Amino acid sequence: MDVSVVVATHNQAERLALVLQGLEKQTLDSSSREIIVVDDGSTDATGDALAASTLENLQAIRLTVNRGRSAARNRGIAAARGDLVVFLDGDALPAPDLLERYVQACTGWENRAVLCGTQHCLSDLEYLQNPCTGAIVDLPVLSVLHDYLEVRRDSLVATMEMVDQDFAAIERRADEGAYPGKVMAAFQRQVHELLATGPEARCGWIGFVPHNGAIPRKLLLDAGGFDETIGFSEGWELAYRLVAAGVGVRAVDAHSYHLYHHHAFEDRDQARFETERRREAIDYIARAADDPRVRLIH
Repeated sequence: MDVSVVVATHNQAERLALVLQGLEKQTLDSSSREIIVVDDGSTDATGDALAASTLENLQAIRLTVNRGRSAARNRGIAAARGDLVVFLDGDALPAPDLLERYVQACTGWENRAVLCGTQHCLSDLEYLQNPCTGAIVDLPVLSVLHDYLEVRRDSLVATMEMVDQDFAAIERRADEGAYPGKVMAAFQRQVHELLATGPEARCGWIGFVPHNGAIPRKLLLDAGGFDETIGFSEGWELAYRLVAAGVGVRAVDAHSYHLYHHHAFEDRDQARFETERRREAIDYIARAADDPRVRLIH
């Protein structure tokens, strides 16, 4: 089985370089995979990171303006030639066997399943602009935090050498879940338990997050890809449509590591804005499917 990895990225140059290195070190033979990076209108050094990569079968697609991650992923799907499309984000570092595990799972389910990986978070990278060097973000940072970052720099970094030679050091530092905190870890465990014990559950779509997930290319093409009109919960919306069409959802022990970056969650206005966008997306799914139960699940 051939695999197409679609990485949508926007202004994540330093983290993308690590993701590309992680893809280079995959246990799946390079002849069986292609890597498609869609640069969604980046204004940083993303182009330099792509040019510097020695990754085989790498195709870079540059969008001149930022169109959003759904549009970027759809461009990647259109360019893909593999039987299975694996989605990662520009800050989602794959474990060395991630692609191999997805291929095994997809083969077992005969290309009729949405596959949901397992996410972890490197939360100590939050205030580092460059995880490899420990360069601190150009944001207002409390002096005591700045001093802490300076003193602990060597223990906070995630380097190319770690990805190449000591991935276990990255795994040991990671927290379970896509974001820091026990809530996200509990949510992921509960979803994977649901998919293991009730594989035909109609609400299984809540497990698919394209930060680390995979879908057979034929299913993606038949479904028309991601809905580009919503900015959040787009993975749920796509998975909902596939489940409604009779496709199963399966959890896969394929690990990724969120190279965490700063989020202004402490800003009330920003938090309110983010929350409203998510609610609007869920409401969109409920209305489009004429299924008010979607709101209850959210």
